[in-house]
Amino acid sequence: MLNLRTFMKLTVSAALLGTIVGSAQAQSEPITVRVGYSSMPAHLIPTFYQAKDALKHEGESYNVEVVRFNGSTPQITALAAGEIDIAALSPTALALGVINAGLDVKVVADIIQDGIEGHYSQTIYVKSDSGIDTPEDLRGKTVAINAVGSAVDMALRAMVAKVDLDPASDIRVVETSFANVLPMLEDDKVDAGPIQQPMASQLVEEGKYKALFSSGDAIGPTQFVFLVARSEFLENNPEQVQDFFEDHVRGFRWITDPANREQALPIVAEASVRPVEQMSYLFSDIDYFRDPFLVPNIEGLQLAIDTAADLGVIPEAIQVSPDYVDTSFVEEAKRRIEAEE
Repeated sequence: MLNLRTFMKLTVSAALLGTIVGSAQAQSEPITVRVGYSSMPAHLIPTFYQAKDALKHEGESYNVEVVRFNGSTPQITALAAGEIDIAALSPTALALGVINAGLDVKVVADIIQDGIEGHYSQTIYVKSDSGIDTPEDLRGKTVAINAVGSAVDMALRAMVAKVDLDPASDIRVVETSFANVLPMLEDDKVDAGPIQQPMASQLVEEGKYKALFSSGDAIGPTQFVFLVARSEFLENNPEQVQDFFEDHVRGFRWITDPANREQALPIVAEASVRPVEQMSYLFSDIDYFRDPFLVPNIEGLQLAIDTAADLGVIPEAIQVSPDYVDTSFVEEAKRRIEAEE
């Protein structure tokens, strides 16, 4: 007959064994990684997971669900509600998410960087015959931006501040979509604005338009857009998240590899819902810089946030490192990939 002490020991051991087995089974099941993004082809994210030959862990330790949003703001809401695990944010969106929504997140990977030498920087264009030759000439003019608080808005504010213009009184700023900027310029409804690639370079080459200034001119090298992840998600699934980021980087490197260009550009075009001919500028010197292993530029991110606070775009700056940064996943992905090369 079992005495009470022996019975309790057996009961606890059985319960412990059940917990271990249950935990092992749970760990063996692939997790679903829900990733947000908003802009194609710049963000590229949906294309990475179509590079099936490059992926090693998809379907085994993780599955991916890609979710498109109209911008950063709805992604902040989705992160706060636990509806997505990883999001594509701008510097101002990260700061506002932390300050206003209390997000507990980490910057985990690069998407695009701006102002890097030898690569494209977000630029304000004017007609070649507009008579606008310097930023000072914007006094009394109308400038289009895509949204208040956006990277374009921040670059405009930074540049006009450099030349002692007041964006509230010396220039007129109007919000419109990127797609509407060129028609508004053509119809003289605005005097200056951002034109997207590859059209911008084509119009400059034809002599119809000229670059007035870039974000790099106004601010310097910055982390333009980046991935952030919920801290809880990273802490609860470290091994699966590491496998995910290894594949994330592998997929990126496959898509951007010149050897795969003929296969990759149609994939990007389809995900962007654009003709493949419009993808010709990608991964060239008129495209944004992306770190080859997607390691984010934290110094450039801090510069962007500090500039936004100085310009009044956000109420205050946040110190990104160390509380809001975890680059260990992409750094380990780099180590694994380089070990095989």
